[in-house]
Amino acid sequence: MIHLTKRFKTRKFLVATGFIGICACQAALADTDIPFEAVYEVTINGKPRLETRVSLSRQGEAWVLESSSKGTRGMAKFLNVRSNESSTGRWENKRFVPNEFRFHSRLAGHNERWSASFDWTTNMVTTEHEDGESILAVTNRASDPLSVTLFTRNLLEQGVQKFTLEMVDEDVIDHHDYLAGPVEQLHTPLGCFEVTPVKRIRINSKRYTQAWYAKSLAFIPLQIRHGKKGGKEYKMRITSLIMDGKEISGTADCPS
Repeated sequence: MIHLTKRFKTRKFLVATGFIGICACQAALADTDIPFEAVYEVTINGKPRLETRVSLSRQGEAWVLESSSKGTRGMAKFLNVRSNESSTGRWENKRFVPNEFRFHSRLAGHNERWSASFDWTTNMVTTEHEDGESILAVTNRASDPLSVTLFTRNLLEQGVQKFTLEMVDEDVIDHHDYLAGPVEQLHTPLGCFEVTPVKRIRINSKRYTQAWYAKSLAFIPLQIRHGKKGGKEYKMRITSLIMDGKEISGTADCPS
């Protein structure tokens, strides 16, 4: 109970300020051989608080998705909020298959680390965390917290509108339900793009999470909103994107 309480408090702040463990520190590409670098600004009730950088690169025979976040203003900077995540895996039929995941966060001097190793021959994942080791059964819908949108991209490409994902989270497997909406236009610091909104389905909850994925950019998430009705709202917006060494921009303005 002590561990769960401590983990909840630490994760609550990190999720609220950096979207760690949800989906903000994540991006996806339809072409598996294109590296990218994306930068996001995270705001709390409209005020900038953190910066998140995400990159996908090939290292030998493996592909590595990496994310780093740091507090830039306000309480997030004062508490020296930082996190680093990495997911190493391979591509099979346009689906990213994770092999290793590592997570490290720091909040006001408190460090949290955990990792996951996937064994797809047995469909089991072994995690190492503060309480020790856990061995969990998974299906081919399972992913780690960082590469979950790589899985989402694959489903959006197939035209799937409602789906459930399994996400490995330390000593449990979380099941998240999502619903994709009709295509709409979104203005971002990069310009205007057509996007597919995807929201997480929550029953009897005041919390909400929604992301906007750009089809023309292989369903990279351009914006994410997370919050609680009547409470604070946290928004992540992309501020720069480089794909295969080329800077990406959209049309100047969305038509009214």
